[in-house]
Amino acid sequence: MLTTRVLRFPRKPFVDLDYARHMPSAYVERTKRTVPRKVFGDRFGAPDIKMYYVHPDDYLPSHRRPWEDKQLSSHLQRSDKYFSAQLSNKYFDIRRPKSQRIPDTEWTFFPGDLVQVMVGKDKGRQGLILTISRDSSEVIVDGLHTKLGEDMEGSEKLGVDKTLRWQEQPLSVSKKQVMLVDPNNEQPCEARWQINGAGDEYIRVSTASGYEIPIPSQAKVTYEYLQPENYIEVEGKDTPSDVVLERTYVPKIASFEQEIMEEMGIKEERIPKPTFWY
Repeated sequence: MLTTRVLRFPRKPFVDLDYARHMPSAYVERTKRTVPRKVFGDRFGAPDIKMYYVHPDDYLPSHRRPWEDKQLSSHLQRSDKYFSAQLSNKYFDIRRPKSQRIPDTEWTFFPGDLVQVMVGKDKGRQGLILTISRDSSEVIVDGLHTKLGEDMEGSEKLGVDKTLRWQEQPLSVSKKQVMLVDPNNEQPCEARWQINGAGDEYIRVSTASGYEIPIPSQAKVTYEYLQPENYIEVEGKDTPSDVVLERTYVPKIASFEQEIMEEMGIKEERIPKPTFWY
């Protein structure tokens, strides 16, 4: 007799830890301008021809969130140049190779992590991560790796004096410009995901010492809430999760007319004639 064993692996919740995890993916793609401008279909079995605002292969990732005003205006300008190049049948010279995006299952950096800068004038200094960008595999560290820049570009045109401030610059994770700090000896280290002793959860551990590096609470922040346990559903506007997950449909072997008759208490006494399919 053959027996079947079902292997149950714990979920990987760290893959979903993102500020935009509850945002519709279609909205994020529209802000990136990587959606089709027009689709030419009905080509007698041939694949559809898609005319993009900006082809996904030509998208330039940034450490900024794509729906921010400055980044969104940059995407709009880029899509206009891209479309103009297509109309004039010219090569789009702003194209560049794809960025080295680290797979979500191997990503180990989150907002609130204590990291150490490995390059630049702040080499050897430690700080906390403010924001991350998985598209470009970059992080922003609070108060480190800064550059003096304008606080508001084009302020002189509005009659406002130009002001300068130190702005944090992105650090590449794929190039190891920044590394996590080992909680055991406070030295830079790499991290990996492994299953805990109970076998029910993935934990992040240091490859150097094997100590666990807890995920900070800031990693669970989304645009809807700061902490999931403190989220309050608005009565009358948001549908409660228990109502959404409630199973109300019961499948039946009956036609639509038969279900209506059963609901209204109509009894059918006529016997239908047999039908045959050839």
